[in-house]
Amino acid sequence: MFDFFNKSKHQSNFIIWTLFTCVFIAWFTEVLLSPFYPQFFRKVFGVEDLAYTGYYIFVCRLAVVLASPLWGLLARWFEVKHLLYVGQAGTAVMTALMATATNADQFLFYTVLLLLFKSSYLLVYTLIIQLAGEEKRASVAGTYQAVSHGAIIAATIAGAWMLDLEAPLHLFYWVAVTDVFQLGLCIYLLKETATPPQVAIKSEKPSVGVNKISFILAIGMVILTFQLANNLVRPYFTEYAIDSDRFGVSLMTSSFLFLIPSVMAIAALPYIRSACKPQRLKQVYCLGMVLLVVSLYLQGGTNSLLLLIIGRALYGFYLAVTETALELKLFSNSSENAIHLNYSLASSFANVGRLGAPLAASWLVSGYSLAAPFLAAASICIINLLFARFTIFQNATAKVAHPLPIPKK
Repeated sequence: MFDFFNKSKHQSNFIIWTLFTCVFIAWFTEVLLSPFYPQFFRKVFGVEDLAYTGYYIFVCRLAVVLASPLWGLLARWFEVKHLLYVGQAGTAVMTALMATATNADQFLFYTVLLLLFKSSYLLVYTLIIQLAGEEKRASVAGTYQAVSHGAIIAATIAGAWMLDLEAPLHLFYWVAVTDVFQLGLCIYLLKETATPPQVAIKSEKPSVGVNKISFILAIGMVILTFQLANNLVRPYFTEYAIDSDRFGVSLMTSSFLFLIPSVMAIAALPYIRSACKPQRLKQVYCLGMVLLVVSLYLQGGTNSLLLLIIGRALYGFYLAVTETALELKLFSNSSENAIHLNYSLASSFANVGRLGAPLAASWLVSGYSLAAPFLAAASICIINLLFARFTIFQNATAKVAHPLPIPKK
């Protein structure tokens, strides 16, 4: 299907790791400030209102929700690598413009434009999945988790350092340089690799009688509630850890606590590779969600720093495991010529969850306490587990979701 398979193993692996480099950079720039948005807006633009953080994240997620399916649809008619080039070029320009922002609203405007282009990066993951082959999906999905969480670790450290700079915005110029670098690298390495439009790919997976729309809606709702729950606990975690009534740690210590799940996600890679087989996804997901619930209640219900650390470690490990299981379920149930579109639709559901999370978190923190997001997230995870158990994991037989039909003109 792809001339990629005719390349030497060394060349193939180099291309895949180049694409993983793109994934790393994308995640790095996306989460560079996410643990520190309240402090960033306060220092750079003088915004004291914590609610602005929720508003900023909401608008950004809305942009991604709207843009993600468009790139998936475009992949049906255009080569994925060409779409990626456009997205990378636009991302570089908008990242540089973010460094010139003089107020919070201008920074938000450039961020939205950035995300419209950067949404194309979701095609990178599905491209890696296709290039690596079906037998390596668990390994690729686990590596994706490790790379993305490695980027989160690096970005969090850089974000804390960035806040200490006299002019934090100038760092975005260097981020733009990395975007230009990866664009050049991708153009060079992918020039002889065909990434045909999805309409040109003949799927080898037969249909097994599933209603493709019902499957996408079902797994979409599972992904939505999963992301809603797990993004509830992110926006105010550093404030929660710093709170003198709870743990009273320093900003730097809160950053390390924030990073524990990402470290554990990397540690989960060997387990993901061995456990996340198609026939075991149901058991892996259900057990993982039970332990996620336990870890969330533990984090939100304790005043002990040791128990918080244990909860963060357990949470990070099984967050990576369950998220990978969901992705592999989607890929195994998608025909080859629908994988980009299905993943882009799933990403839209995910971003709806991420969209609602900061608003819900703001409401919970304002109306209740800094611990409330953890308890709410645990409750949502219970609902998610029950819904997934009786919908997408009801039957062991894979149900292939083909692309939505396009009316002929």
